[in-house]
Amino acid sequence: MSHQSGASVVDANIAASQNDVVVDTKLDKEGGVPNAGAKQPIFVIVMVGLPGFSATRGTGVSGTGKSTLGSALAKELGMPYIEGDDLHPQSNIKKMSSGVPLNDQDREPWLELIRKRAEGLAVQGVVAGCSALKRYYREILRGRLKPATIKSNTVPEHDHHIAPPSPATLPTYFVFIDGPKEVLYDRMSKRPGHFFKASMLDSQLATLEDPTGEEGVVVVSLESTTEEQIYLAKLELGKLLVEYAMEAISHAGTVLGVLAKDGVVLAAEKKVTGKLLDLSSSTQGGYGGSGEKIFLLNTNVIGGVAGLTADANSLVNYCRSAAQRHLLTYNEDIPVELLAQRLCDLKQGYTQYGGLRPFGVSILYAGYDPHYEFQLYHSDPSGNYSGWKATCIGANSGTAQSLLKQEYKDDILVKDAIGLVLRTMSKTMDSTTLNSEKLEFAVLTLDPTTKTPKAKIYRPHEIDALLLSEGLTKKDEDTEMKSS
Repeated sequence: MSHQSGASVVDANIAASQNDVVVDTKLDKEGGVPNAGAKQPIFVIVMVGLPGFSATRGTGVSGTGKSTLGSALAKELGMPYIEGDDLHPQSNIKKMSSGVPLNDQDREPWLELIRKRAEGLAVQGVVAGCSALKRYYREILRGRLKPATIKSNTVPEHDHHIAPPSPATLPTYFVFIDGPKEVLYDRMSKRPGHFFKASMLDSQLATLEDPTGEEGVVVVSLESTTEEQIYLAKLELGKLLVEYAMEAISHAGTVLGVLAKDGVVLAAEKKVTGKLLDLSSSTQGGYGGSGEKIFLLNTNVIGGVAGLTADANSLVNYCRSAAQRHLLTYNEDIPVELLAQRLCDLKQGYTQYGGLRPFGVSILYAGYDPHYEFQLYHSDPSGNYSGWKATCIGANSGTAQSLLKQEYKDDILVKDAIGLVLRTMSKTMDSTTLNSEKLEFAVLTLDPTTKTPKAKIYRPHEIDALLLSEGLTKKDEDTEMKSS
C-alpha cells in the first residue's frame, strides 16, 4: 500500500475580479469544466501607529508608510482601499492640525465609521489604512465592541488560543508596520502639508499598545521596501488563514477511520442535532450519505469530513465531478490516491493568495483500487495529504489517536475494525448519547461475487442495531430521568 505524505503541486491561475475568483487548475483544464469559487471577503487593516503616515524619503522615492503599503496591498489582492484619515470629521482634523492629540471620544465614532464602511464593501473584501493605537480600538475595528456600549477603555483579557474569526462579522486582520522611533520622526518631518504634526509623535507612541502577538496580526518592518512588505504580508496572512481553518476543524465533530485487511471503516459524530430540527431528509440514509459527515465520492471511495459544512459540500461535489471525468476518460474508477491529489491541488491553490480563504475542511478518504487495494488517506486545508492505517480528525482527535495506537493490529479484519471504531467513538464523543442521531457509519468492502468495491453507508436503524450488538447503546439524559 502506498502511504505517501506531501503537498500537491498546483498548476493554478487565480484571476480575481470585484465579484468572483476563478480557480483554473490542471484538473479543470483536462476535464474542460472550470471550478468557480466565491471570494471570501476579509478586512485587512494596515497600521503604523501614526495617522496619515505615508512618508517620502529624502531622495523622493516613495516610502513605506501605511497608505503606501495599504494601497499597494489592496491592488495586489484585487480589493478596494479605504484611507482611514479621509474619514476623520473636520473636528478631528482641526485638533490635529493645531497640535492637539485626539482622545478616545474623538476616535470612537471614526473607528466605527471605518468598520461600517468596510462592512459595506464586504462582498469584495477591503484593505484600510488606520492608526489603531490601542487594542481597544482594534476590537472596535474587528467588530467585537460597539462604542455606544463601552463602559471603559479596557478590553477583557482573551484566551491565548486561536479563535477563528466569524464569517458573519467579516474576518479582520492587521498588518503592523514596526520600526524605530528615529526613522518614524525623520520621515514624518519630511512630509509637507499634512495635518498631523511631527511634534505629536511622542504622544502617539505613548498611546500605542503594541499589537505584536495578538490574534490575526502580521508584523512587517518599516525599513523594508514596499515590495518586501507586500510579500511578507501575503505570506503571513495566508498562514494565519490556514491556522484558523485548522482550528475550526479541531472543534468539529469527530471523524474516525480504520484500515482493515478486507475493507475500510469510517464513523463520524454529528453535531447538528436538536428536537426542533427537521431530520426527515437524513433519517432515511441512502446511497450518497445523509448529507452531513459521510459521503459517497465514487463507487470505490467514501469520504468523511470535519469542518465547515458549506466548504465540505463544495469539495464533495468537486471530488464527484473529478471521479466522473476520470471514468469518462479512462473507463475505470479513479485511483484513491489520485483523487486525494486532485482535491489537494485545489486546496493548496487557495493558500497561495491573500484574497482567498483556505477551505476549512479536513477529509478522510476510504477507498479501493486494483493498484494498492484498500487505502485510507487524510487531507487538511493546507493541501497536504497522507496515508494512514488508522486516524482521527476533528474534536478529541488526540485521545482517539492514543486509543487507536493501543488497540490497532495490522491483521485486523473489518468485523473487528467495526468494534474498534465504535468503542473508540464511545470514549471520545462529547455527547453522552451514542445512537444514530449522533453517529454516521460506513464500511467499504469487496463484493464476494463480483470482486468490485461495495460501499455501505448505514441507515439510522442499522446503526442502532450495530451499537446494540456491540453493547454500546447509551441512553440519553431524558430517558434516564424518566426511568428513574
